[in-house]
Amino acid sequence: MDMTKEVFNNLKKMQMFSSLTADDISAFIGKIIVRRFKKGQTVLFEDDTNAYMYMLLSGRVKVIQILEDGRESIRAIHKTGDSFGELSLLDCKTSPAMVMAMEDTTAAIINRENFFTILYNQRKVLDNLLQMFCFRLRDSWERVQIANFKNASHRVIMMLQQQSCENGEQIPEGVLLKDRLTHQNMADLVGLNRETVTRVIDKLQKDGAITVRKDRKIVLHKNFIKLIPTI
Repeated sequence: MDMTKEVFNNLKKMQMFSSLTADDISAFIGKIIVRRFKKGQTVLFEDDTNAYMYMLLSGRVKVIQILEDGRESIRAIHKTGDSFGELSLLDCKTSPAMVMAMEDTTAAIINRENFFTILYNQRKVLDNLLQMFCFRLRDSWERVQIANFKNASHRVIMMLQQQSCENGEQIPEGVLLKDRLTHQNMADLVGLNRETVTRVIDKLQKDGAITVRKDRKIVLHKNFIKLIPTI
């Protein structure tokens, strides 16, 4: 497929540009640069977080911070169709985090000047951006609430529940989490070590609350809901 056509088709699916017509997108598609990143490659360094916005055409990335003790803390995971970097373009401040590819990833990149040109010329993009920021703010509140739980099981359960709301698919057995998360990924998301997360996941499986399939995707069964702690 022609790269320009591929970028066009993907942009139309993204929330930020979903309200635009074909002519609207054609007006700025030439200002977009496409880059590919290998699994484990750094997509965005902390010092560059206020220079570009990234839109994922394929793949997944994680936003990470390195803690004082050297541990990695995952602040967010973005997948195909997501974008990141918009807030730093607006306030010109860098973010204390870097972005790394979790698998082979293709991203469409736009710089600050072109980003503001689109905002000024396309009111619908600004409206969509505000909706996205509201969702992310509420997501951040939920993550703070998860971190406040002292009980490790409650942290993991709340994280799985959050994943089901964001990336869950209803199937006969329950809710399938479409994103594959390793035990280390989950540990980094909730501030626990991998061994603790493994113990919690094993117990949830033993109790019949979840199933980890062969493809490493997790299914939350109906009785999982009873385990969700009250906030």
